[in-house]
Amino acid sequence: MFNRTGIIFMSFFKRKATQPSSGYLGKGKNRSKINFSLSRKNAWLLWLCQCLNIAVIALELSTWMLAIISLSLVWQALLLHQNRDRVKAKNTIKSGTQADHRPNTHLHKQLATNVAPVLLGMFALLGCLAIAITAKEVGILTSMLHLLCFSYVLKAFELKARSDFYQLLLLGLFVLASSLIFRQDLAFTLITFILLVINLAVLLQLFSMEKAFATNIKVVVLLLGQSTLLAIVLFLVFPRLSPFWQVPRAKSAETGLSDTVKPGDIANLTRSTKLAFRVDFGQQKVPAYSQLYWRAMVLEDYDGKQWSRQKATRTTLSNKATGSDKSSNDKPLTFDASTTDVLPLNYHVIVEPSFQKYLFALTPAIIAGDKSGINPQTGFTFSSTRIISQAKSYQLTSYLTAPLALELSKKSKQVNLRFPEGSNPRLEQFALQLRHNYADVEARAKAVLTFINKEKYAYTLQPPMLDNNSLDQFFFDTQSGFCAHYASAFTFLMRASGVPARMVIGYLGGEYNGENEQQSDSQGHLSIYQYDAHAWSEIWVTGKGWLRIDPTSAVDPQRVNSGWSSELLQQQSALNNDLISLYKFKNSAFLNAIRLQLDALDYQWTRWVIGFTTKQQYNLFKNLFGKMASWKLALIIGVSLIISMATLMLCLHLLNRTKHTQKVLSKWQVVYQKALAQLAKQGMDKPAGMTVNDFAKQVREQSPELAIAFTRLSASYNSLCYQTLSIDEQDKLVLTMQHHYRQFLHILKKQS
Repeated sequence: MFNRTGIIFMSFFKRKATQPSSGYLGKGKNRSKINFSLSRKNAWLLWLCQCLNIAVIALELSTWMLAIISLSLVWQALLLHQNRDRVKAKNTIKSGTQADHRPNTHLHKQLATNVAPVLLGMFALLGCLAIAITAKEVGILTSMLHLLCFSYVLKAFELKARSDFYQLLLLGLFVLASSLIFRQDLAFTLITFILLVINLAVLLQLFSMEKAFATNIKVVVLLLGQSTLLAIVLFLVFPRLSPFWQVPRAKSAETGLSDTVKPGDIANLTRSTKLAFRVDFGQQKVPAYSQLYWRAMVLEDYDGKQWSRQKATRTTLSNKATGSDKSSNDKPLTFDASTTDVLPLNYHVIVEPSFQKYLFALTPAIIAGDKSGINPQTGFTFSSTRIISQAKSYQLTSYLTAPLALELSKKSKQVNLRFPEGSNPRLEQFALQLRHNYADVEARAKAVLTFINKEKYAYTLQPPMLDNNSLDQFFFDTQSGFCAHYASAFTFLMRASGVPARMVIGYLGGEYNGENEQQSDSQGHLSIYQYDAHAWSEIWVTGKGWLRIDPTSAVDPQRVNSGWSSELLQQQSALNNDLISLYKFKNSAFLNAIRLQLDALDYQWTRWVIGFTTKQQYNLFKNLFGKMASWKLALIIGVSLIISMATLMLCLHLLNRTKHTQKVLSKWQVVYQKALAQLAKQGMDKPAGMTVNDFAKQVREQSPELAIAFTRLSASYNSLCYQTLSIDEQDKLVLTMQHHYRQFLHILKKQS
């Protein structure tokens, strides 16, 4: 039922083919407001638009907010359905007899039932209160999205004027734009564009209700296509200003690795098939899979349960207290390329939005090209100066076989030997045996790998739960785990045996998409996904620096040398319950080829569109126009806009001049024109300014035999053109007119 005071959702449907409107009639105090109304078709289209717009951003909303929005949309659908019953009931009341008054009275009472405005107000107030209470938990960005989507669905309950309709559509466009904060890949952008077309078509449908919705979609696509040239020019020449604000961090939006790792964390991450980053090696040979250790973070602190990054503040405070060892971990460790003869490897990295700061590199590496926005960190890692909320690209040069830090500071040694004594007593005892049996550090590490390889250890995505993340329980009892389990136990063993060791997390390998992978003229890129996440260890060896030791190679060599085994892919598919899983795609040559082609298209989109930075724009102008100045930039923008607008107008003029447009005639107009054509052959032409009735009189005078048939045909034509008829009445009259036309032709044949 509906509130007659205005809190309704699309309450009035048109029954005539007139355009709904809103506004005021009269002047001053005597003016009266015209009620705004939508046709039943437009109301359902608007509701469908809301559902689709919310769907594209649903994954970024909290479960409770999705429940509230779903409840609101169901409420709107019920109101639309009840409104249909209301219209039917009104028609029944008007057409029914007065024999039985009870049903009519019942229907009247049912239609008079209202929903109190207070109910909707309380609903809105409770929703806003819930958003405010959960703001701290979910983050500012998600709270803002909650408020936007909640206001979007509530606005549909108060469509009292045309301005409300416009506001609702504008909110829908804001929801679509907000979804692009989290994803900008090609497929998602195309989906967003399709929804934009649908939203604009719903707006156009309000002004052209007689047209089919598909026709309005074609019009919108044509209009957007005509604006493509101007959009491209603006994209290339308009200054790419830095934002005046930073996108708030969304806790739920964080993806990828964390700076704290428990033994089972990475196994959970590898269930995801989301893209992490892409790498382009240009025309260089792609390194072997076993060399593709993409370093993200170095974890040096272990509290007996989890590994975490060494806090810079903790190191700084410690140095201030002791007043010594100022060259320790508090300063970033950068690689000096002049100290090595190793051949450089240049590559370009494009990182997907992760809402975190860490970047990826094949160490040791140095920043090549533009260094803005990238900071070197401790442990030969790199980080972004800002949270990565959109695709970020950078260039690096790596020296894969060069040693890492041939000197170890006293502070770094202390940090990487530290472990909580008594946390894993059996591992500590085993470490003492290793230290006694193997004096050489590398031999000691090899002995641990040999032990893992010979024992019945398993590499699995479903490791058993550990009591209090006990490494003792994993190493001696369950003997089943993923990379973080083995790296944690190995690093602990090395520290307990007196060897400086640390755990490194990042990604291993990648999927090559292109040609000539192992040749110097390779053409393609490397895609690294979240399931490529990996953990390994590093130990300090005097004279060699930090050496990478990957315990995974002892339990599952294929993972290190060539990638995931079929068994692991099957486990991932089973854990995700994917109907169309990555494992199934890779097992089908045809589907996998399509997937790789789409990935290649998405890479080019990310590289040339999403990754088009201010620096690239400046270099483009510099190459085309030389040294840039402010006046020159303004001149380029102005001239480009004028040329693009002139070109667009010229194209439209040429299209309109060469295009032969014909007015679409109705069925009765076609019949009447055919009759006029037949009369013209008989020498009776209808002047342009003569009315239908006057021409019928002229025909009667010149050809009395045709008078009856043509007069009846003309009368039917006038009725169809100027009388308000229902569709059924129009169809019947068209059939009558066609019958008169056949009689007309029959008489003409007799005369000839």
